[in-house]
Amino acid sequence: MKLKYLSLISALAASAASAQTPAATPAKPGTADDVIKLSEFTVSSERATGYRAQSAITATGFGSNIIDTPVMINVLTGEFVQDVGGSLQSEVLRYVPGVITNPNYESYINIRGFSGLQSYRNGQYRRQLYSTWGMDRIEVIKGSSSIFFGLVRPGGVVNYITKKATFGTQGGDARVTFGSWDFKKAELNYNYGLDKVAFRVGVGGIDAGGWRADDFKKEHYLGGAMTWQVFPDGLLTVDLETVRRVNQDRESAAVLRSNSRYLGNANAIASGLAPRAWLNANGYASAPTFDIFAPVFGGGDPYGSGVTMGKETYSFYQSYTADLEYTQKIGDSLVYQLQGNFAIDDFEILRSIGGDQEPFADGTVRFRFGNFANYRDSYNFDNKLTYRFAFANTQHTVSLGQESQRVNQDTPGWFDTQGRFQDGRYGAFAVWNPKTQPLRNAAQERAASSETWNIYRRRAEKQVGYYIGLQSEFFDGKLRTIIGTRRNEYERVSYYDRTVTNPEIATPKTKADTPMYGFLVKFTPTLSGFATYSESLEPALGADADGRGLDPVEGSGYDIGLKASLLDGRLAGSVALYGVKRDNIASRDSAREVATARQPWFIYGDTEESQGVELDLSYNPQQNWQIMIAYSHATKAETTRSTVPARVGLPLAAFPKDVIQIWTKYDVQSGALKGWSFGGGIRDSSAVPFVADQNLVVKMDAYTTVDALVQYRFKLGERDVAAQLNVKNILDEEYREGSFGGFGDPRNFLLSLSTKF
Repeated sequence: MKLKYLSLISALAASAASAQTPAATPAKPGTADDVIKLSEFTVSSERATGYRAQSAITATGFGSNIIDTPVMINVLTGEFVQDVGGSLQSEVLRYVPGVITNPNYESYINIRGFSGLQSYRNGQYRRQLYSTWGMDRIEVIKGSSSIFFGLVRPGGVVNYITKKATFGTQGGDARVTFGSWDFKKAELNYNYGLDKVAFRVGVGGIDAGGWRADDFKKEHYLGGAMTWQVFPDGLLTVDLETVRRVNQDRESAAVLRSNSRYLGNANAIASGLAPRAWLNANGYASAPTFDIFAPVFGGGDPYGSGVTMGKETYSFYQSYTADLEYTQKIGDSLVYQLQGNFAIDDFEILRSIGGDQEPFADGTVRFRFGNFANYRDSYNFDNKLTYRFAFANTQHTVSLGQESQRVNQDTPGWFDTQGRFQDGRYGAFAVWNPKTQPLRNAAQERAASSETWNIYRRRAEKQVGYYIGLQSEFFDGKLRTIIGTRRNEYERVSYYDRTVTNPEIATPKTKADTPMYGFLVKFTPTLSGFATYSESLEPALGADADGRGLDPVEGSGYDIGLKASLLDGRLAGSVALYGVKRDNIASRDSAREVATARQPWFIYGDTEESQGVELDLSYNPQQNWQIMIAYSHATKAETTRSTVPARVGLPLAAFPKDVIQIWTKYDVQSGALKGWSFGGGIRDSSAVPFVADQNLVVKMDAYTTVDALVQYRFKLGERDVAAQLNVKNILDEEYREGSFGGFGDPRNFLLSLSTKF
């Protein structure tokens, strides 16, 4: 599952917000430009000016101009990451067209209608902890490009790249931030670079409260990197990192839903029946179980946005990551890359589970607490050869690679009276009235339960990929093509430390070939058209309550569009029509889950499709004024086939039809306000269904949020200092977003001071 190796398309990509460099004059075959340079295989902020990225590396594994590649990619630079003032990657991605994030759960990113764990760090798959520590840039690849990424979702993937150690410089930077709800953050980075070896170290921490009851967050970061020029044409890089976070589990906060005919109805209250049972008994068998968010908390907090399930609920994350890469140039035209990665993810939560979504007619809530954990260790080993050559009047770059990954995931659970493995759901269902009763004590609920962690399940996964890609230039670079294919192999087996009656069925070894084809035509040096088609394979890692594993999902996608770089590169961007399709999907069967009080259950064999248009523009009216504009419009986003007829036509969950994102920044360069910068952003989203389920037709309302940015650069003694004020959600809009229906943060302030030394 890797991004970094991606061979052939690295350059293939970049989209509007990032493609702002004037089109380069095509290199002539046989010139010095044919020589491969080691610098093409690394990425740094030197390739960007302000918010502008000149090249991308994620798609192909080597840097190339964004405007000249037939793949949609958005690049967000380190300066943009700092200006947005986000501590999480999700806060930055909100300004990328076609991308929807989750306020409550950072890992699930929705790209072109399909959400899931699809983010990487330095090309290595990452499950959680997408913080902005040491982040140099973010690259978003759109469409199904699994020839380079392995087993992925066809909507796209996200890869963030950390700062690397650089030669010949010594110095660092420091930043402290204070904000609303007692937010405190500090970060320090230092680089020590000699002629042929360099080191970078970074440390940081967050200690914060929050606007919800009992909200808190504590996070610690330690990272380091080394770059060593072992030989004149050999480069070794090592990147190490650990992040630890403990915070209030926001999934416990107010995802309550009900039916408008049922909630507050005196007859329904008197019956004591649950929503589905009452609706069936009163002639509403075809009505959805939930059609509104339920205002069970009352008062000035009608939707429960500020309520959690008590201070004992929490999420705990700990990660350890070690990346190693060696790049060796062999002659002028051949480069060999060896990459390795070892990672550990330790994850545990204690929260309400399941019941906080089903209020009774009188406002009481049926719920239970869950204690769930995962321990994941993964090993990656990859090899890649990149060869560049000229033939007649054409140029070509061939990438040939092998990737392998092994993942072990340990999950503790309890052994129930029927001999089944249950993955950490403590306590029987209980009824609680949040209006009149104090919050339940999660720790006491867990202690009182007869269920304990007395059994472990290990899921062992193996993934292997072999790929070849060819990127070519014809007619002096006026026609550029990419073609390639990947062989994917995947298998998974589950083990238990005692015999269970519901073991997961071993996943048959899956093999599939996923091709990719693309071309780009330069109509003029500043305007080009492109088209890309590719296929993907993604393993479905879940299993139902009886242990039946999920079959892999097959995906495909296309992009057809234009890229431009006008006005000497000051106006650049792209527009694309896209289509994405996923077959053989297993969708949650909520009706069966409610009826059996067990989960998960699935409906098998669904097909989902999304189609639409994305526009991404970057404009510099003046050298000191930057404007980014993004717009996405979905013309189709629904379930197109299902074994349950009622599901056909259901819209995709949490994917708005229309979203507009604008960000701007103006630097004052003269006069009384010299040294000041002013800017901010607007996001406008249409209303959207909360989840793709015929029994759950709740909608999240349309919303508009506005953010503001003020910066001031000044001298403190001999040192350059920058002060930055971010005001987020300045209009204090109450809104929900993402596939978990979580509330976004209300108005809040962040004040940062930073310096370099």
